[in-house]
Amino acid sequence: MFLSTALIAQQDYFLYHKKVLEIESLIASDQYQQALDTYDELFAIYNYVFLEDYKIATQVAAHLGQESKAFDYLGMGVSAGWTIKEIKKHSKLKPLKRNPRWDVLETSYEALRQDFEDRINDSLRNAVNILFKEDQKLAWKYLLKPSEKARNKFVKEEVIQQSERHMAALSNIMKTFGYPGERLIGNSVWISTIISHHNSLLPEYQQNDTIYPVLRPKLMEAVSKGELDPYDLAVIDDWYITIKSDHEKSSYGIIKEIKKSEIVRCNAYREQLAVRSIQLRNQLVDAQDKTGIDFYLDMGSWVKGKIEPKN
Repeated sequence: MFLSTALIAQQDYFLYHKKVLEIESLIASDQYQQALDTYDELFAIYNYVFLEDYKIATQVAAHLGQESKAFDYLGMGVSAGWTIKEIKKHSKLKPLKRNPRWDVLETSYEALRQDFEDRINDSLRNAVNILFKEDQKLAWKYLLKPSEKARNKFVKEEVIQQSERHMAALSNIMKTFGYPGERLIGNSVWISTIISHHNSLLPEYQQNDTIYPVLRPKLMEAVSKGELDPYDLAVIDDWYITIKSDHEKSSYGIIKEIKKSEIVRCNAYREQLAVRSIQLRNQLVDAQDKTGIDFYLDMGSWVKGKIEPKN
């Protein structure tokens, strides 16, 4: 399987993620070697590779008993931010500890980790972390409010003001640096959580919000540049659509159960962002149960395991 000329010519990460979906479809149909070969081609082309893809490729190689290739991917993963603590705890990778290259990995870990450290913008990471801590502080205060009325009052009096300040800060950051996610600061959770919280303030707020509609095209551009994982954008978008409709509409099936009648629309939303279809996600749940490979399917999702549409 060869990658298209367009994929080679452009560092377009929508194409990258579409190719990842093809790889996952191969895995779902037990074509592990073809999947591994396509990972090799993809990693050779793109300047930046998302850490999750190194993690899954490593596990596929280990599943096939190709330990040399698994260690190659492990090294790439460490250079991209995979910690030795997480690697050691990973059940699918425990057999690799018997390989002589395990000692080499541990010995070279700090040097490989330095590649990750050198890539990260520390000052930007610290600035975003401050915003995230402020966000979490109010989130906990919100959860401790004794009633829905008290929570809504708290949102109107305190949360909205902070959220708008955070979104203005994000806009300024993106103008100067780009989207501050995994690629720039080594963390994809902090800023996507802040935006998701902005999109989940109150239905009446979302009805009149002008901030996110202006930001969304910039987030789409960030996906194309490899700064933002499209699944993270899907989570962000799902909150906006769900809360704006006061939970009447389902979009991606991430934070709210969907009906059978909504599957086609849900998959259309997902396809637009190069996110796994409902069917592929469910096939990977089966593959995960069968092989022990972790596909990180529940990240950011309120629906765990398979997505089973309701009647």
